[in-house]
Amino acid sequence: MCNISPKKPWTYCLNVMVLRLLNSINTKNPGLFFFLKDYNPIINNSIKNNKWETIACPVCDNDSFSDLFVKREEPFVRCNNCSLVLINPRPEYEEIKKTYDNDYSRDYAKKDKTKLKRSLKRVNLVKRNFGSEGRWLDVGCSAGFVVKAASQCGFNAYGVDVEPWGINYGNTELGLNNLSVGLLENQAYPNEFFNVISLYDVIEHVPDLNTLAKELKRILAPNGVIDIVTPDIGHFRVTKPLSDWKEIKPSEHLYYFDKTTLNKLFSNHGLFITKKRFGLKASMKVCIQHII
Repeated sequence: MCNISPKKPWTYCLNVMVLRLLNSINTKNPGLFFFLKDYNPIINNSIKNNKWETIACPVCDNDSFSDLFVKREEPFVRCNNCSLVLINPRPEYEEIKKTYDNDYSRDYAKKDKTKLKRSLKRVNLVKRNFGSEGRWLDVGCSAGFVVKAASQCGFNAYGVDVEPWGINYGNTELGLNNLSVGLLENQAYPNEFFNVISLYDVIEHVPDLNTLAKELKRILAPNGVIDIVTPDIGHFRVTKPLSDWKEIKPSEHLYYFDKTTLNKLFSNHGLFITKKRFGLKASMKVCIQHII
């Protein structure tokens, strides 16, 4: 049920509940859809395009949520079991991919000197903490600045991203040759192949978290480390109300973790957080390794 309060009008609550009902029944019932087709933009879009999906919580597999707010017609909810915040229902993956057009990487590449400098700091921090060399994979590498930095620091560095323009930029402008276009799980890297895997401001964008976590475990070397940066919804500097937080980005940031929910996600796959770095920004920086 929807939690009704002065900040959550009954019309919104009813709309979300109806949308969830529609997503759970056979869409071949044209009479019901005709009756509701113009009731609300969220419902209208889902009926018109049939490109929305409802999911169970990817952390705990719970299907009970409390409604928080709507932003740009997308409902943000909190899992009633583990407290993960997510968009649910949400656009299907093919719609989400449209967010990452060529302009996304072009804007990123314009800050090349700044991005490379920050990437070098991140790579050197991992080296200091773990003394690790060998193979480095940057997931969601965009234009390839982390891959370039890791190469300069002695790693055999790879990158993967769903957006082709950034991969082409990394190949032609940065002289990289280990970049791939597509989803991580489609790259067929060997088992236990990487000593370091980085996901910098990436995991909150990934639709299928459990497929990602399973693949990360498979390709991570026994003593390897996964270095993650993601918005931290548990940070003391998160804006109130939550809907005003700058990290609330419909169709982009699909999930909002704190340390507990992120650790739970990875512990389901035999990985766990071994180090968390403090920061003044509302961002979580953690290292994840195999459970021994």
